[in-house]
Amino acid sequence: MNSIPISPVGEDEKTLATGIQHVENKDVAALETEVYQARFKSRFDDLSIPRTLWIFRRTVLVCLAVYTGYVCEGFELGAGGSIIANAGFIQQFGSGDASGVRGLDPTWVSSWSALLNVGQMVVQTHVALLADRYGRKVSFYYAWIWLVVGCVFLNTAKSPSVWALAKLCNGAGIGVLQITCQVYVMEICPNRIRGGMVTFQAVWGNIGGIVVAVMMQQLNQKHPNDYLLAMRILWAPIGLMIIFWAFIPESPWFHARRGDKEKAMKSLKQLFGNVEGYDFEEELGIIERTIEHERTLLDHAPRYRDVFKGLNRRRTLTVMILAVCQQFAGLTIISTYSTYFFSLAGLADPFLGSLILSCCNLLAVLLWSLSTDKLGRRTIVNVCETSVTVILFIVGGLYYTGATTGNVAASNALLVICCLWTFMFQTVGMSYYLYSTELPSAVLRIKTGPITFLTNSITGIASCYATPPLLLNLSLKAGFVYGAFSVPMCVLMWLYVPETKGRAAAEIDELYERKIPAWRWSKTATAAEQQMHAAVEARGGKEV
Repeated sequence: MNSIPISPVGEDEKTLATGIQHVENKDVAALETEVYQARFKSRFDDLSIPRTLWIFRRTVLVCLAVYTGYVCEGFELGAGGSIIANAGFIQQFGSGDASGVRGLDPTWVSSWSALLNVGQMVVQTHVALLADRYGRKVSFYYAWIWLVVGCVFLNTAKSPSVWALAKLCNGAGIGVLQITCQVYVMEICPNRIRGGMVTFQAVWGNIGGIVVAVMMQQLNQKHPNDYLLAMRILWAPIGLMIIFWAFIPESPWFHARRGDKEKAMKSLKQLFGNVEGYDFEEELGIIERTIEHERTLLDHAPRYRDVFKGLNRRRTLTVMILAVCQQFAGLTIISTYSTYFFSLAGLADPFLGSLILSCCNLLAVLLWSLSTDKLGRRTIVNVCETSVTVILFIVGGLYYTGATTGNVAASNALLVICCLWTFMFQTVGMSYYLYSTELPSAVLRIKTGPITFLTNSITGIASCYATPPLLLNLSLKAGFVYGAFSVPMCVLMWLYVPETKGRAAAEIDELYERKIPAWRWSKTATAAEQQMHAAVEARGGKEV
């Protein structure tokens, strides 16, 4: 297949007007054939969001099924910060001092959190090769195996080292999910609702977090010596995910990339067979043309080092900025060690504080998922990152109000501030998952993911080891440290994070090729849009 250029650099409104004038005199049927045979953007991209959700309801259900595994992630991350304050857990995994009082070794506490990131790093070295060679579905099963092994260790651990092994395995399973689930959903989801569906995984994750927060609160009150009940509940989502994953189709982009048109068509029919008027040849052609164009730019088989070459470097570094900013934004002090953090702050019920934060997370995710395809990404994400930075300095300042020394009003104010932080941070965190699938080119998407997630994991390990000593020595003043790191991240995000709402993969390619500044993306017309406008004008303003 010959490469079709997406757009001559510098096309402007005059060119568009000329194109419209040219097509006005052409036969409408011939125009439709010409336009659609060379298109990089689906005709369904002009539908409203509610209509897209209804027409592509089967695809939406597939996305929800894929994200079942994120209940495990939310459960694991929620349990990590809560269970270390449970009396039964401390009795089992703690050690006694001279007076017989048992407590957890801070080194083990840091190691358990860090090993989640280490587990992610272990699989990030090879999961892209697995997904590229054998498919996304095989990667899902691979994640499931890791999670099953981790759950077995969680339910049978009697020593800190076995608990650490469980964390490693669960981290590996979560790492596979982080890389493959978003890529899969990006590849099957209509552009009009892509943002909401890619980030909807966090809804499942926060449901898992809320479940474990409620359970830990109840256990702490009624069964303070029993922590295993919460661990046994983890078997439920693990069982559901293997059932759901057995019925989902492979990504048509995977088959198209391997040149297997028959299997790609089969996947499209499984996903969109219920959509009236869906032209499978036309939609597969869009996929093939996008892949072919990107391959022409590379001029060789995709390699890992290609993500840092040419235009791909800017795309990768932008996602890496979003990855690092999560860890620098105080994730570990307010979220990972939330119960411990609130204990230091003097809250009467630190488990309740963690539960409230989990509910704030869920609310933020729901609002983001429902609004990102309507309101866009760039402005909301950058405003939230700016707010997070300011809040971190406020948290540090609350130390001087007596929030940690019995001032009830200051402690309550801290909880309110942390709720605001959680709400804002969750939006920033979701933007990372979304941009990690949208910004990389289609042929490098699965290879860019491990590199950016690896960056997140490395900074996550560093913050996991740094946070407990910071909290012990600085208490709330640790907010100043993370606030200082967040300032440069905030500036970089305003400069480099673009608006991708409703953009097809080929449009994102074009905007990077034309070197359009991030702040101008939303106002820049692409060649695909110009084709659409010309066709609409030719039909007297009616949708093609």
